[in-house]
Amino acid sequence: MQITRSVYLVSGSSYDRLGNVYAIRGEKSVALVDCGDTDAAGEIESSLRRFGMGEMPVACVFLTHGHTDHAGTAAYFRKKGARIFVHEADAHLLREGGLTAERTPYGEGFTFPVCEPDVLLRGGETLEFEGFQIRVWSLPGHTDGSVFYEMEDLREREGDAPGRTILFPGDTFSFDREAEEHVILCWKGSPDYDPEKLRRTFDFACQKFFPQVILSGHGMPLLTNGNAVIRAAARLFLRTYR
Repeated sequence: MQITRSVYLVSGSSYDRLGNVYAIRGEKSVALVDCGDTDAAGEIESSLRRFGMGEMPVACVFLTHGHTDHAGTAAYFRKKGARIFVHEADAHLLREGGLTAERTPYGEGFTFPVCEPDVLLRGGETLEFEGFQIRVWSLPGHTDGSVFYEMEDLREREGDAPGRTILFPGDTFSFDREAEEHVILCWKGSPDYDPEKLRRTFDFACQKFFPQVILSGHGMPLLTNGNAVIRAAARLFLRTYR
């Protein structure tokens, strides 16, 4: 599914798979935002071929956090030459192959191949990918190492007018028209889930982000009213997650 001129949904909810994967199309290579569950590689590569990116290498994988359904194929793409980016607080999840059955309600079936990340993020960085500038925001709560990525689609610039701003908030919230407040909040089962950190994340996000497009880790793309939906997610959180 093409979402903007440069960004595509290449695996996830619309493909009946767990964990959305987005491709940013450069001139010579592709960057992925998250890389899906352990069985997602075939779907991702099939989608890249369908959208004319099959011959372009995956150069970067920008992980929103280290859970299985978002980092499950990190080792696969790293072996093919991609650099793996993850927040330093979630790096241990990649190094130990996900959360093991002894530590979490995930269970044994939700581990994934171990992967040594190439770049550890702390928040505040601006990442460069073929002319795109991708801002990294450290916004924990769902996990200690959860990040938001923010970018402008350069291909949508017209004269002095900037391209649409895109926000990738990972699993902090996702858009679902049929849900309460039209949003679904993150899973609370992670050992490092922290509602107080998540409250601060929502406080910050309501004031900081006014995206035209929100591309979450689950659910459907949101193409309008970005800040209003962030505020709706914050209201739902305050009402139900205390």
